[in-house]
Amino acid sequence: MKILFSPIGNTDPWRNDRDGAMLNIVRHYKPDLAFLFFTESIWEGSNRIPPHKHFDWEKIIKNVSENTLVEYQIEKVDRAHDFDSYKELFHNYLVNLETRYPTAKFLLNVTSGTPQMETTLCLEYITYPSKKKCIQVSTPLKNSNAHTKHAKPIDQDIDLEIVNEEESKFDSRCQEISIISFRETMIRNQVKSLIENYDYEAVLWLLDAQKAFYDGSKIRSCLKKVTKDIKTHEVFPDIVKSYKDCDLQKALFHFLLLDMRFKRRDIAEVLIRVKSIAEFVMEKYLSRKYRNLILYEKGKPFLNVSYNEKFIKDYCQVLKAKNYRFDERRVLSFPAYYDFIKILEPNSPMMKEMVCVNRINDIRNNVAHKLENLDLEEKNNEKKIIEAVRAVKKMINMVFPTIKQEDYEYFNKLNEEIRKLL
Repeated sequence: MKILFSPIGNTDPWRNDRDGAMLNIVRHYKPDLAFLFFTESIWEGSNRIPPHKHFDWEKIIKNVSENTLVEYQIEKVDRAHDFDSYKELFHNYLVNLETRYPTAKFLLNVTSGTPQMETTLCLEYITYPSKKKCIQVSTPLKNSNAHTKHAKPIDQDIDLEIVNEEESKFDSRCQEISIISFRETMIRNQVKSLIENYDYEAVLWLLDAQKAFYDGSKIRSCLKKVTKDIKTHEVFPDIVKSYKDCDLQKALFHFLLLDMRFKRRDIAEVLIRVKSIAEFVMEKYLSRKYRNLILYEKGKPFLNVSYNEKFIKDYCQVLKAKNYRFDERRVLSFPAYYDFIKILEPNSPMMKEMVCVNRINDIRNNVAHKLENLDLEEKNNEKKIIEAVRAVKKMINMVFPTIKQEDYEYFNKLNEEIRKLL
């Protein structure tokens, strides 16, 4: 089913003894339904223009397409010259028509209305292009209609006969337009907005949906690998190329993901991840600085009970103060590393940063393990999480001092590359 949606501005059913735009579309597309829109002022007419209510619109349309049904709507529009006046109006009409006719395809007449009406329909098309075509109609002589005489309702029967005879000699003046420049501008703006929010998956989805008219192949190619690496936690090739230390590569990569989610305000996700990164970094710090403190069995870290008698004694005292029992077979994690640093270097810069991470441990466990909601306002939780993220970055820099600060701007540099490609 085909439905013509046609606003009628200060135009006549015909001009220069030939079809006007709306009638030309009806003649050549034979829509099942023609839905005409008039403002009250155009319907009632003015000193310059005859009242459109005096034309027999159903007769005019059926004269060129006898099976086309006709509906029209007259609306009082207070600010007819305001481009925003028609936005919701036209959208609601089209939504209602789609609801009534779910399988229909729409022909949007972007020639017969006022400039405000035509622009609104163009924007409707580029925003909701599914099952729609924009139809532009050239004038009979492919020039302006200025200074031509207006049609008169009293002469409509004679005029229709003349028009039908004239139009039969010529090809259709209808042209289906994609309004590519409008749509490309919209796509570019959407892409810019999405990359500002680091939503690369959404950019790919958007560009894939617009392949027919917008060549975003370079951007897609740039982002496909990045999104795959993010989803699979494969360290970015640029990082692998820059650094040989695999532990450094992982720490930097995962902090970039953490920082990206932090900037996107995925605070609960950040809360869950920040402790894991801190744990990884501290394991590397302790194993490198205090050799033989940590032993590995099947890749899992355990405390070496033969490391240092005084250290083991101090550690048992720390556990006892927390009502914990020493268990040499317990796999080490962040709380243990925190206690180790508290014993080995209580006044160190590393201890200072670990305190910030340790403050969020209980909040993190409630969200991650008890599936509780995160209340950012309670007990300065948001501030604590922000401090923990900053602390983890400082910890990474202490453990891996060769990381270049510019590499922390990986996603911002990626965004700049995309902007250039746009």
